[in-house]
Amino acid sequence: MFQQSNSNISWFSPRSWIDNAVSRSTVIPYQGVPYEPEAFLASTSRLKIAKKYLHKQILLRAHGQLRLERAHLDPAQRILWIYAKRNFGDATMDMAGRALLKGKGVSVDLLALPSLVPLFNEDDVFGKVYGDPGEVDASRYDAVLLSEYNLPSIRLKTRHFAHLPYAGLFRYFNGPDRNQTCFSYAGINDLFSLGHDAATLATVSKPYLASRAATRESVRDLLPGRPFIVVAAGGVDPDRTYQRWSEVIELLSHYDDASAAKEIVVLGSDNGAQIAQQLCAHAPRNVRIRSLTGKLTFLQSREIVAHAELFLGADGGLMHVAHTTGTPGVSLFSHREPPRLRLTQACHSIGLQGSGNVNTIPPAQVVGAALRQFAARELAAAPSSA
Repeated sequence: MFQQSNSNISWFSPRSWIDNAVSRSTVIPYQGVPYEPEAFLASTSRLKIAKKYLHKQILLRAHGQLRLERAHLDPAQRILWIYAKRNFGDATMDMAGRALLKGKGVSVDLLALPSLVPLFNEDDVFGKVYGDPGEVDASRYDAVLLSEYNLPSIRLKTRHFAHLPYAGLFRYFNGPDRNQTCFSYAGINDLFSLGHDAATLATVSKPYLASRAATRESVRDLLPGRPFIVVAAGGVDPDRTYQRWSEVIELLSHYDDASAAKEIVVLGSDNGAQIAQQLCAHAPRNVRIRSLTGKLTFLQSREIVAHAELFLGADGGLMHVAHTTGTPGVSLFSHREPPRLRLTQACHSIGLQGSGNVNTIPPAQVVGAALRQFAARELAAAPSSA
């Protein structure tokens, strides 16, 4: 469990103080959360870590916030969750632990950047979702939940909700690569004293999103009439943009027992449109490919994936959205992203890691993983013998 701030640490014991700052910045105090502090500490000076920690402490202290920090939140409180990062994938993982609050009567609203509002405004855990702090009436809340003590979050807290008690989900942790989804579940479990053990959390932890009936209905006419797979095309980072989907599809087309591979829906944002066009133009004769790139919201794309037999995609926002469904997948990672730090048991995804960027993953390896997922799905659907 996270400990409360220790305001009695001697300023005359620099070694002890730095040790404490580094520990609070790089150690996850929960079992079952994969992370890699050694790699981070090997490449980052302890003094630099301590300076960042000190900066946050000074800001909180200067605004009278340290006395308002709480180790736990009461589920009966009205809570405002502040999330001040902009990446869709990070947001989906960092706030995944709220799934543990579903059905428990916890009143929690979200304040996030405007770009994230469409991703969460149909949520079944968050009540209201704000994209502007000016829209929030602070008197409606008993406490604030900060995802982490980063500078944007601290500024929002001190400028708009200075009088409210608060707790931190990740607190001062900063730097080491970690499984954000598992960390989120463990943090929510601790903050709300839910009492789940590490083994239980390991079986349920996965990215979480929800959508309303209107969104589900909006894609009904776009769903193929036969089993299909989804391919996620494009990407912002070239190292995470797989350019060999045509080879994967060509190989899959030769497997008559993989019927879902004969019907493919390509999803992604506008940056995947060119790849999608090429896939459609060069589809094998026995494969039908349809592109919906740039035409759907994340939540609509999620509903398409939810009806698919399989999801194929590289590390990115759409991959994390796909993991909020029950659809099995094959997820591609560069050499810099260990699958164990991105996937969980409940994602039902096979992670493949390249020796360089994702294009170093051979198409035959992707196809092999896809066939294993098809076989597992058929086995699970087969009636058990008496």
